[in-house]
Amino acid sequence: MSKITLSKDEFDVFWEATVRYYELDPQGVMHNANHVAFFDQAITAYFKHVNYEYLSDIEETKKDFHTVQVLVQYNKPLYFDQNIEIGVKVKKIGNSSMTWIMGMFLKETGELVSSCEAVHVYTDQITMKPTPITDELKAKLKFN
Repeated sequence: MSKITLSKDEFDVFWEATVRYYELDPQGVMHNANHVAFFDQAITAYFKHVNYEYLSDIEETKKDFHTVQVLVQYNKPLYFDQNIEIGVKVKKIGNSSMTWIMGMFLKETGELVSSCEAVHVYTDQITMKPTPITDELKAKLKFN
């Protein structure tokens, strides 16, 4: 597998967080599953940045994004009380799916801690089947 390399200057949208005690595993580092939770929160921050009313859209359209794939590369451990910034951007928007690319960086040094590529499929919540992402929504989400 090839190593993903990202830098902060590749992103325009960031979500900041601090590693909390309960996110640590018995080794004293942030548990690997919490990286995915942080990346998911960064996507929510991206939605806010582009003024996409995510919850309202679900209610109005009965459509939602479902996560179908997440690939995470871990470069270094995170410890209690470290401050991070997660850069997030849309890599690709297809007919009914979109791919995100994200980098988690130490706020103090800018060092890449982990990276993530996630695929979401826009799904009709009644039929539970993929449905096309409208051109209007594509335009709103493709900020960068």
